[in-house]
Amino acid sequence: MMKITMRLYPFVTMIAGLMLLASCEEDTADQDSLDEEQRFFDIYMAANYPDASPQASGLYYVENKEGSGDMPGDSTWVLINHVAYTIKNDNIYDTYIERVAIDNQIYDEDALYGPYKMQNGVLNEGFTEGLSMMREGGEATFLFTSELGFGSKNTGDVGAFNSLKYEVILLEVLGDDIEAYEAAKILAYTDTIVGVDTVYDAANDLVMYYVVDESTDKVPVGIDSTIQVAYKGYLPDGRVFDQSLDDDYYEFVVGDYDAETSPIEGWHLGLEKFKQGEKGRLIIPHTLAYGTYGRYSSQGNISIPAYETLVFDVEVISVDPEESDDNTDTE
Repeated sequence: MMKITMRLYPFVTMIAGLMLLASCEEDTADQDSLDEEQRFFDIYMAANYPDASPQASGLYYVENKEGSGDMPGDSTWVLINHVAYTIKNDNIYDTYIERVAIDNQIYDEDALYGPYKMQNGVLNEGFTEGLSMMREGGEATFLFTSELGFGSKNTGDVGAFNSLKYEVILLEVLGDDIEAYEAAKILAYTDTIVGVDTVYDAANDLVMYYVVDESTDKVPVGIDSTIQVAYKGYLPDGRVFDQSLDDDYYEFVVGDYDAETSPIEGWHLGLEKFKQGEKGRLIIPHTLAYGTYGRYSSQGNISIPAYETLVFDVEVISVDPEESDDNTDTE
């Protein structure tokens, strides 16, 4: 056994040496890429922002309009408008401003355009530092190399060793406690609705809201009823994210909730308060909707933000109750 070990030792040493050599070559290649990126970045800054000076980190922060409100911390939730560029080819790769997305051929029909809700600190170091320097109502441009961006990582939209530029408008500072912010928002919104009522979800100790705007004396929706619903879904600020088309109603079994195949929990709870033919609204907190993660399009863009309150205009088109002995008439 000792002789075998001794014979293998030179081979193991050779493998370790090759691995070390490969690592050194990779480090050298990375440094060459960083040096090339830095040269281009310096030329770009001299040509386009000759009076700008870097922060200690290397971030260039250019204030375009001074804000007067709160400053976000490095984990604060905010509403922003932004356009993100790769500097090398001045390519716009990300925005939730609809006209900019259309003009730059990156429009996603399933994305939710308009003010972008996000938590500072989740994107990259350069963006986090730049946003933390802004005040609510301000406008600024952040510029930095990949050392404060995505480094050697290829994100799909941004290749390795790409310097970045962000044009940002800080619309609102939401605070560090996004759940408290959303709870206050839903209360303020429902306070404006005449006749609004609550639905209590005892299983999860949660509350949602509904209002019947047009009532009937037809068949009530109950657990295990199969119903068809016409709907329009939107955020409290009015941005529509989904709606049924003419005669293309959503059909499901009330109470048969499955996260993969059925509507959100708030639909199951709220629509039990309706009858066939009735029209109204459901106001649903994120805890009974798309939760802390939200929903994304197939292209990876946000279609429903995280922690978001949702509003649905609904009309119950038909109700087919669970089969019973008395064969209740559904007309």
